[in-house]
Amino acid sequence: MRNRLTFPFSGPLRLLGQALVATAALLLVPAASAAQPTKIVLGYQALWASGGDIFETLRHTNILQLYGFDATFKTFTSGPPLGEAAVAGAVDNFYAADAPVLRAASRLPGSKVLARSHDSRYAIIVGPDFHGGITDLKGKTLSGLFGTTVFPRAIRQITAAGIAQPFQQIHIINQDIPEAAASLQAKQIDATVTWDPTEEKLLRLGYRSIYDSKPGENFGWIGLTGSWLKKNGDDAAVRFLEAWVTAAWWASNHPDQARAWFAKTSGIDPGLLAIADQSDRYLRAPVPDIKTYDFRIDDQTIAGSQAVIDFLVQQKLLPQRIDVKQYVDSSYIERAQQNIRAGKTPDLSAIKVVSP
Repeated sequence: MRNRLTFPFSGPLRLLGQALVATAALLLVPAASAAQPTKIVLGYQALWASGGDIFETLRHTNILQLYGFDATFKTFTSGPPLGEAAVAGAVDNFYAADAPVLRAASRLPGSKVLARSHDSRYAIIVGPDFHGGITDLKGKTLSGLFGTTVFPRAIRQITAAGIAQPFQQIHIINQDIPEAAASLQAKQIDATVTWDPTEEKLLRLGYRSIYDSKPGENFGWIGLTGSWLKKNGDDAAVRFLEAWVTAAWWASNHPDQARAWFAKTSGIDPGLLAIADQSDRYLRAPVPDIKTYDFRIDDQTIAGSQAVIDFLVQQKLLPQRIDVKQYVDSSYIERAQQNIRAGKTPDLSAIKVVSP
């Protein structure tokens, strides 16, 4: 006869005993295992406003913790080195204008561009002694950071102004943003393509712009690497985007504090950062209702980015064409924004500053 497990009691006492056994079994499973924070290494640009305000908010408040993340941060001077760090596995995200993000994402299988990060402006800046406009760049020396989106956008504007062969008719050199600003001040170059806060700093020093970008022409993108997405899953990516929108809301409604943090990181005067914030739809003035925030990348933006990529290929600045649509996936930010609008995210009143 087969032995059977029996309980010495019956009825309610037996049910109680079964419940106690089940509870004991559950207690053997570490409770913290299901609540372990998701680790993420975030890279951002210390010389690019206004997205820096949002990253500093993530860094100095408990927003990422509220969404279940354990984050570390690394800063870079511009998008191309940040992208290289992502390719090398040193950071888990992409954060730059469209072209550098796409360059990096295309080298990492499974990587995705998830959302717009912020609006920004750029300009072609010349020295006080420069006379004329864009067409007067013929025969002059122009610097730009080749791996950025701003550079090809500026070159397209130069072409549209009438300089049909800019690489033959202008002496164009590759320089990072700090190096280019120093070269312009030393009169080693005649013009540079740059963005805020360096753009505003040069304007205040008496330099002038011969081309100003139009509203919506320049912007940042956020993406995550394929390895991070594979390890942590789609839901974690959605949570990260929820945290991003929440940080944008906090920065919008606490602008002085967000700028003060970014000023400390960048070494840039907060007044210059305030000017840069005027280019962003949510940072130029407080936007109290978080449910109105929208960071989706629309079809028109994708088409514009594809035109930039195709221009880079045509100018032999990119070895092969990248299909932008293949990498942009707006479903994540749509889910994140739906959750925020439905009140399925942490209470905004729970946000606290955790480091000065």
